[in-house]
Amino acid sequence: MAARRICILCSLMASLTAVAAHTDTVYVSATGNPAQADGTRMHPHASLQEAISRHATTGPATDTLCILVAPGDYYMDRPILIDPSVARPLTIRAQDARKPRLIGGLRVDGWTPCEEDGLYRAYVPEVKHYGMRFEQFYVNGKRAIPARTPNDKWLFVKSTRETPFAKGTRKPAYAVQQINFDEADWRTLLGVSPDWLEGMTIRFYHKWDITRKVPAHIEADSARVWIEGEGMQPWNVITKGSRYVLYGYHAALDAPGEWWLDKKEGYLYYRPRTGEQMNEAECVIPALHQWLVVKGSPERPVRHLRLEGLSFCYASYLLPDGGEEPMQAAAFTEAAVQMDYAEDCILHDCELLHTGSYAIWLRQGCHRNHITHCYMADLGSGGIKVGEPWWRASERKVTSGTVIDNNIITDTGHELPCGVGVALFHTSHNQVTHNEISHLLYSAVSVGWYWGYNNPNPQPVAALTDDNRPVTVKRPLVSPATHNLILYNHLHHIGAGELSDMGAVYTLGESEDTRVSYNVIHDVWSYDYGGWGLYTDEGSTGIEMSHNLVYRCKSGAFHQHYGKENRIEHNILAFSHVHQVQLTRSEPHLSFHFRHNIILFDRGEVLAGAWDKAKTDMDYNLYWNTAGDMPQVMGKPFAEWKKLHEPHSVCADPMFVDAKADNYTFASKRAAKRIRFEATDFSQAGVYGSDEWRRKAAQEP
Repeated sequence: MAARRICILCSLMASLTAVAAHTDTVYVSATGNPAQADGTRMHPHASLQEAISRHATTGPATDTLCILVAPGDYYMDRPILIDPSVARPLTIRAQDARKPRLIGGLRVDGWTPCEEDGLYRAYVPEVKHYGMRFEQFYVNGKRAIPARTPNDKWLFVKSTRETPFAKGTRKPAYAVQQINFDEADWRTLLGVSPDWLEGMTIRFYHKWDITRKVPAHIEADSARVWIEGEGMQPWNVITKGSRYVLYGYHAALDAPGEWWLDKKEGYLYYRPRTGEQMNEAECVIPALHQWLVVKGSPERPVRHLRLEGLSFCYASYLLPDGGEEPMQAAAFTEAAVQMDYAEDCILHDCELLHTGSYAIWLRQGCHRNHITHCYMADLGSGGIKVGEPWWRASERKVTSGTVIDNNIITDTGHELPCGVGVALFHTSHNQVTHNEISHLLYSAVSVGWYWGYNNPNPQPVAALTDDNRPVTVKRPLVSPATHNLILYNHLHHIGAGELSDMGAVYTLGESEDTRVSYNVIHDVWSYDYGGWGLYTDEGSTGIEMSHNLVYRCKSGAFHQHYGKENRIEHNILAFSHVHQVQLTRSEPHLSFHFRHNIILFDRGEVLAGAWDKAKTDMDYNLYWNTAGDMPQVMGKPFAEWKKLHEPHSVCADPMFVDAKADNYTFASKRAAKRIRFEATDFSQAGVYGSDEWRRKAAQEP
């Protein structure tokens, strides 16, 4: 453990020692006077961008410019841009222990009570006069809820019919869907003025993602809508029984914490929560979708940027003009902090709060960057994306070498519930270590972005050029998502029963030398199927999942859809609900090694799927049913199963101190020694550092 942390510290020091010792210092203050500003302590700049433009584009290329930002609120009118014109190493950090707030939003004041009991409104002139759009609103740092029906959970589609008009490749390029609902569910829309239904959206839930659309036509009295655009994806269709939620119309403004915008008149309506005093509250609408854009180039990457002690707050997400199409992991949406061609950069001890989409994306050509000791919360989608979810025609080296260590990522998926805590796409040699990732609606960590086994034969592939033009190139399809480490993380309270087909750690494609170890995973709960702790999907290959503690998952602690030559060893897999461990597809090659694991349970099927048909290397496992005798395994008594498949496995009490109370330390290791189990100190998982930082990680959002 200590050696691994030293390795990360050495990596950080290597990034820093490349920068010369000489440092120039410039000051920024929210009370600075632009007319007098020269960047000195006496005359600081009022704008961080001004300080960068004035001082970072000149000076010796080997000397660091340090910009010290005083405490205060900095309302931004545009994202901070750092590009190759920044000609020297740059550090931007808080002037003292108080984090300055870089705010991508506007204050809303002047609230007055409405005739309707309990409702307030405020005039937003930017909407009336400049056509400003926003889809999030915050009161005292808490995300308000767009007026919705129902107020909790969802309703169900009655029937659908799609009429295609233009043929596409895998779905119609243009189609119209008629979607019918139960009239009883649409009572709040009866008699509503069409003006007050303008912009109403519908979120439809699929298995692992959503569709969100503005109907082209609404017949409220008949409870039906027509939606036009691309045809439905065949694997994620809207059909009878699909769940949905209505958003954004005045009549739905019936619960505390809900808001609605009259786009025509420019009035924002809000129903306060208990204790909120609107004449005193800090009310913010996000105006920027990004806080920081780092835009290097292949020839001139941005190098040696360090951000420390800053608090970024309020970034927007706007529904695309054609609506939100289903997309796993919300892979294509931008992030509030986005980097291309950035090398040896560091984000340390920063806050990223109240986003519309992801917090951070290290996208194209990023290498050896570090995200450490940062707090990311109240996120519209997910936390961090690394690499790209598409192929590049140039075949440059994919983003690599990212260290994501000792961060807290929590309370995600408010706009796009399919966002991931940390998503590694086409990227290699990354370390995701000691993070607390919790209270998500989809997977906590996702690794890989290639479905199936590598195909070394050149073939036509849709790709992007470096300037993002779509082209078709001929190339082998080989997943570059290799040598990734997912170690010592605490991943918990995932899914919340909203989506399906998720894993606390989810992998797909061939991933040579990827390791998922020493993690504590618990409370993964899907809507339907697929609430798994460890999930090797779609050709996962060459992955080690060892020394993990996984408990209280809905569908099972481990599931392999299909893959080959994975190692599932020395794990504690406990108290799942439906199954304990699952294997779906039988293939002629070795699917995985399954050895030295402890499977502890009180319900559900022990081994589900194709364990008796697939080619596996399984033995030296311990099974124990706390509810009574050992149930049958794949339809056979345990003794018979053991004789046929696992000659050295045992049925025995593992002798934990109190597993029901989540204490998985051993009172005795006698039974564990029988299967040659290697015990792990799981107290090392999660964040490290001060007591205050650890307490912050333990807080519920």
